[in-house]
Amino acid sequence: MLDEPIRLAELDPNFRFEVIAHEAAHEITACFSCGTCTAGCPIHEAYPEYDPRKLARMVNLGMRERVLSRPYIWYCATCHTCEQRCPQKVGFFNVLNVLKNIAAAEGYAPPSWVNQTKQVMQTGIVFATEEAWVKRREELSLPPLKGDGKEAAKLIQLTNVDKIEVRR
Repeated sequence: MLDEPIRLAELDPNFRFEVIAHEAAHEITACFSCGTCTAGCPIHEAYPEYDPRKLARMVNLGMRERVLSRPYIWYCATCHTCEQRCPQKVGFFNVLNVLKNIAAAEGYAPPSWVNQTKQVMQTGIVFATEEAWVKRREELSLPPLKGDGKEAAKLIQLTNVDKIEVRR
């Protein structure tokens, strides 16, 4: 994640302030990079490039492009271990949500996320259904999975999430 040299010209001194302007993410400035969050992170175990401590440092340094354009902010398993262990009580899960929202608004959302949003708008269901599932549910007298997605589409459109496209 920080394997490339940091160039001053690439830093955005306002990025940190943009992030902390969100009530949910204001604690990020309290991070002193102790690494406790990373040491307990199960995702870091599987993907060493995911490092909450480094992400926090990058936000505080103003490394906007690197934070938003890389896939790391989308790796979190939402286990909250980082928050539970943080001596500074940084709500890192909330910080990641703020970063994801900024990234998505700027076109950095992963294609799978954009496609999933479209799927929800069409059907009201996160995953596409397979015909075998539909038949099995009928056999078990379960209600059909197919929905029309109208209610979900209304919510998504209110937040302009439907306008998010993948950056090419």
